[in-house]
Amino acid sequence: MRRAAALLLVLAAAGCGGGDGETTTVTVATTVAAEADDPPALPSPLPEDGTLPVDGFNAYTEAVDEHWERDLASVVGAFVGAGATEASSRSFEATTRGEGSAATATLILDGVFDDSVRALRYDAELRKLGDGSWELLSATWSQRCRAGRGHQDFSTELCV
Repeated sequence: MRRAAALLLVLAAAGCGGGDGETTTVTVATTVAAEADDPPALPSPLPEDGTLPVDGFNAYTEAVDEHWERDLASVVGAFVGAGATEASSRSFEATTRGEGSAATATLILDGVFDDSVRALRYDAELRKLGDGSWELLSATWSQRCRAGRGHQDFSTELCV
């Protein structure tokens, strides 16, 4: 939005030539990049096979330079939009290997405010880049149903 206001100011100034009767034509070529305010949302509904797309999120993190990109829990939370999902509890577990250059992470949102789904689980494989930020290599999701609404283990099967 600031870029558009600045462009209008430049165009207005260029059009105010001083009243000598001459018309000044100004051609301005601009390229406006999409604002990178928020990470892309996960697909809805979630893919039946449990595999989540990571390319869009990785493109987003390449376009920004934020402190949270260097924290495993924050990266996984931003990827799944954990702040947008109401849940009574959240648990995060990560295991690093290769001298900290690779990681496996699991985020569980339990007590999801849904009449059928009790919990959502997200598993991710990540690698640490040279600048200390984390890149998603792959991610999956699964869910646990509420009692009497379906399976009680984590699965991509629907809850009823």
